[in-house]
Amino acid sequence: MAKQNKSKKKKRPASQASAAKPAQTAPAPEQPPRTAKLMAALCYLNVLILIPACTKWRHDELVKFHLNQGLVVLALATVCACVGFLPHGSELGLTLTLLVDVLSLVGLVQTLRGLKSPLPGIWRITRAFHPFN
Repeated sequence: MAKQNKSKKKKRPASQASAAKPAQTAPAPEQPPRTAKLMAALCYLNVLILIPACTKWRHDELVKFHLNQGLVVLALATVCACVGFLPHGSELGLTLTLLVDVLSLVGLVQTLRGLKSPLPGIWRITRAFHPFN
């Protein structure tokens, strides 16, 4: 009887060990480093685009992608501000600046999530104009 108790004890931990194995899941996609995300986020904050553009992070794929988009957004913001100074263009300039700010906010959220998706309406310009490649 003592042998039967020992064999039962051995079987129980073995069955618990097989039940404790986690089910295999698909591997999660790798997230970029936190510093790369922060440098990419600076690309959408107007003049602060100079910080990632002048550091070693400009060679990172995520930062390079958002540098190109941030540069286009900065150029559009500059044009919209100039429209605001034209006579009878203040309302139009303000509206356009608001739209560019929304694009900048969308890009900022994308970078903090670690995504490389193009901004709506900007991707055609960015595809043709990419100085940081």
